[in-house]
Amino acid sequence: MPHSDSRSGSDRGRPPFGNNRGGGRPAFGGNNSGRGGPPRGGRPMGRPGGGSFGRPDLRSAPKTPKPPKADVVFKDDWICVLNKPAGLPIRGESHETLRESAWELGFVRKLKMRPAHEIDTLASGGVLLVKTRGEVDSPREMTRPETNYLVVVEGEYDEDVVKSGSSINGPVEGSKSSGANPVTHFRVLETGAGLSLLQVRARPDLQGQIRQHLAQSGHPILGDTDFGSTRDDLKRLAMHAFEIRYEDPETEKIARVRVPAPHSFWSVMGAEPAMGMSAEAEEIESNPDQEGWDKVAGWYDNLLSVRGSDHHEDLILPGVTRLVNLQPNERLLDVACGQGLVARHLIAQQPGATAVGIDASPELIERASGQSPESISYVVGDARSLGDSELGDQEYDAAVCVLALMNIDHLDDVFAGVSSRLKVGGRFVAVILHPAFRNPGATAWGWITDERTRQPVQFRRVDQYMSERTQEIVMNPGQVSSGATAIKTHTHHRPMSSYVTSMGKNGLLVDTIEEWSSKRESEPGPRAKAENTAREEIPMFMAIRAIRSA
Repeated sequence: MPHSDSRSGSDRGRPPFGNNRGGGRPAFGGNNSGRGGPPRGGRPMGRPGGGSFGRPDLRSAPKTPKPPKADVVFKDDWICVLNKPAGLPIRGESHETLRESAWELGFVRKLKMRPAHEIDTLASGGVLLVKTRGEVDSPREMTRPETNYLVVVEGEYDEDVVKSGSSINGPVEGSKSSGANPVTHFRVLETGAGLSLLQVRARPDLQGQIRQHLAQSGHPILGDTDFGSTRDDLKRLAMHAFEIRYEDPETEKIARVRVPAPHSFWSVMGAEPAMGMSAEAEEIESNPDQEGWDKVAGWYDNLLSVRGSDHHEDLILPGVTRLVNLQPNERLLDVACGQGLVARHLIAQQPGATAVGIDASPELIERASGQSPESISYVVGDARSLGDSELGDQEYDAAVCVLALMNIDHLDDVFAGVSSRLKVGGRFVAVILHPAFRNPGATAWGWITDERTRQPVQFRRVDQYMSERTQEIVMNPGQVSSGATAIKTHTHHRPMSSYVTSMGKNGLLVDTIEEWSSKRESEPGPRAKAENTAREEIPMFMAIRAIRSA
């Protein structure tokens, strides 16, 4: 099954909080979350000397009832997502703020977490907090969060808009843009009772952008009297931040946390919420009777098929398409296909071809089948026994195995099976995390200062490379920290020579090896140049193409 760095349990090191673990990370900043947020680097909060997320001085606070407190939706040692109630500001001089709620949560106070973005005070929903080293780190640059909202607006949309969604663009009064024209994208989820439920994403998500844009389009948010709403059915602003996407500061994984939305957002229209929209925050299921990737099939499918991965979109899928060079009427075998992302992409590029995907997870195969055209079929089977699988006696012109070999033991069995299924001259393309630089638990990022230039330099530390080893990976660390049962998989590290040698002795002759570097870029800052240089010079993936010999 496809294996991205978000499945692998990457070994990316955390920023060094007073230790010698060689922390540091590229500062992937962005101005596309919350309501514009604070300037990079944040600003001091709380009493002097009390830390960047210090407790406010309550001695002069008015004796008024406090609003509802924020609830913890997700947490680990470095990240926390809070569900902010409507009407609770994130910042301010009053004790009635999100930071006061966060202070009362002991682990937030201990870890000095700070908000990475903001949402409207009148809105409810998820707010991401990040562990930082005071003002040295910017939470937003460390995580580059993006927020998806659910909003109920007045009016029902035309059928064409319901089918395809739409965008609104234009300046936002009272907010400063970074230069890009603010755009608000939306998709209609439900309509009824003269109302519509929208899923909304704003770029760059300036303060008031969504409210103003929707009002300007003639569909103000329900309860938004400041922008022309004439109804107040819910007695609040019908706006909820239901999903936060962010880059994990340690692993660079693209992660997602969903936050429960009020059931009233649907019931006000006489509708029922779809699965996962108004339920508890999306979690990885833990069923001890299931094995392997069945346990994380829903999470993994959402990771790539629903949300997408920039590494897949920018590097892996284009690179695999070029190396495989699938032709009309050719037949492709996708080994360890997962939810079928790679096969669907390759067939979409060459509609005249057909494909078969095979994976050991019935749950992932079911999801793949439900998303794919008739030109792609799927079978449940073991990548280590392709010759004995349900594939029949069909031969293939090309085969791929993308970001999965690290999760499979017995390479010889995999390559022998691939060779047996390929026609003579058929191509096999495998993509793996670069074994020299992405060895979980044995490689990490670090920082030094160049003695000559006095400029920062980011480096990749490699502690082990030649030794083959198996590393246990916990897939749900956030849930484990809250008492859930750990869901574990394994990643198998091997040096490059192991892959090439095993292919060769099984009739697969290597003709191309490519090393792919991340295309991400850091926002301007004192370390940006060093981070971009390190990212370009130290590859993240390795692609190997081999030809089936006679």
